[in-house]
Amino acid sequence: KNPNWPDALPAIRFAMNSAKSQTTGYSAAYLTFGRHLRTTDDASRDQRAIILSENFVPQITPYLLNLTNTIRQSQLIQEEQQDKSKEYADLKRREAPLFSPGDLVLVQTHPLSNAAKGVSAKLAPRRDGPYRVLQQISHTSYEVEDPERPGNALGKYHSSALQPYHGPEEQPPSGLVRRRGRPRKKQ
Repeated sequence: KNPNWPDALPAIRFAMNSAKSQTTGYSAAYLTFGRHLRTTDDASRDQRAIILSENFVPQITPYLLNLTNTIRQSQLIQEEQQDKSKEYADLKRREAPLFSPGDLVLVQTHPLSNAAKGVSAKLAPRRDGPYRVLQQISHTSYEVEDPERPGNALGKYHSSALQPYHGPEEQPPSGLVRRRGRPRKKQ
């Protein structure tokens, strides 16, 4: 526990609100309030007397136009940054597999550890199946049934929780049998 935390919190909040955003180039306070936050030195001078005695309409109109342009510009920059982030994320994205009715799939499981039953989630199988696709509900979800009990729908699953089932290989691939150790000298 830090005993000085309540004293340090206002300074931390001020620093976070007045820091410039990497995306927009402006601080959150400037985009919210239209001005930079005042420090304690600025707040010690009372500005109310000046504000009450003067007419600021000619001075504030260009300021508001500038603020409007700044907010529009920051929104455009933010949208460009979001587009760049999406393009980068889409590079590593994998298209969802398309299943047709009758395809065999494996369903992703979500096991929970239970020490009383001796079950460890880390050692449990990640997928269960094979199950048969009954129908496509939407472009990303499918209804699945157990092939041993036809007509009994198991549930609806998102395509990210399904994986195509390829079946067991009939013959294991025959690898080249290599001798261990150093090769014999040729005479």
